[in-house]
Amino acid sequence: MMIKEKKHHWAKEREKKKNISKIKIVIRPVLVRNILIILFLGVLTYSFVFSNFLEITEIEIKKDGIIPKEEINKIINQETEGKYLKVISKKNFIFFNSDNVDKKLKSNFKKIKTVDIKRTFPNKVAIDIKERNLILSLCSRGDCYFIDERGYAYEKMNPDSNFINRSETIELIDESGKEIIENEYVLLPSYIEFIVMIADKLKKDIDIEILSEYRTKSRISEELIVQTKKGWDIYFSAKAPIEKSIQTLKTLLNRHLFLRDLPELEYIDLRSENKVFYRMKGGVTQEEEEIKKEGELGEKAIAEQEKEKDND
Repeated sequence: MMIKEKKHHWAKEREKKKNISKIKIVIRPVLVRNILIILFLGVLTYSFVFSNFLEITEIEIKKDGIIPKEEINKIINQETEGKYLKVISKKNFIFFNSDNVDKKLKSNFKKIKTVDIKRTFPNKVAIDIKERNLILSLCSRGDCYFIDERGYAYEKMNPDSNFINRSETIELIDESGKEIIENEYVLLPSYIEFIVMIADKLKKDIDIEILSEYRTKSRISEELIVQTKKGWDIYFSAKAPIEKSIQTLKTLLNRHLFLRDLPELEYIDLRSENKVFYRMKGGVTQEEEEIKKEGELGEKAIAEQEKEKDND
């Protein structure tokens, strides 16, 4: 009985040793493989994170406006200098923060409309900047703000700015004194379009030149007062088609040729739908009832002539 138990115990021990040997055979390759994977990942991490392999060496800036490239470069350099957690370079291709660069540029230059940032592996970044395509300022209570094409007051004007050409800026003065709040909607896009077009239309169609400073009694009314270089004013309503107003003015000046160069002329008012008013300095306001109708007939005649030319 004792002999059988010893044999059984010996058999169990031998089986146990065989199993341990098998486990060792399996563990060794797995261990080696895991070590190799860890080493590979370590080298990869070092190459991508800590070495200069993925450091951005070229930042290309494309722009279509008046903001100096040097000013843009300053902001980009501020965002790419230094390290994250004092370890990872901010110029690292993987960790380059496009969102921060976008926000900083728009925050420092309100004239910027869009910033498109594209990265090209392993070390190139292209930044395409589009500026707001309209330079119009709205002034009230002595403060002036740039207005974009959508009608938002996007930035308070700085008279000392070295990259804004004031001579190219249309200035609209709100005589109502209503406060302008930055980033708020202040002008209708249709009203802005009227303001931008009026100078060219007057020069081209009637050969009248106006100053770049416009006025309005209230910007909500969509009315516009412009001053000619001869010194007299023209009152417009942006609610009426600009072509119709120009044609009405042209008809009035053709009927009363003396008005154009008369130094005593104070203003011509085109805001009424069916009437035109003009006033001499210190005099009585004159009313012309038929001018609007004549203007409309003249406008129709011009349109018909253009159609005939197209048909020919």
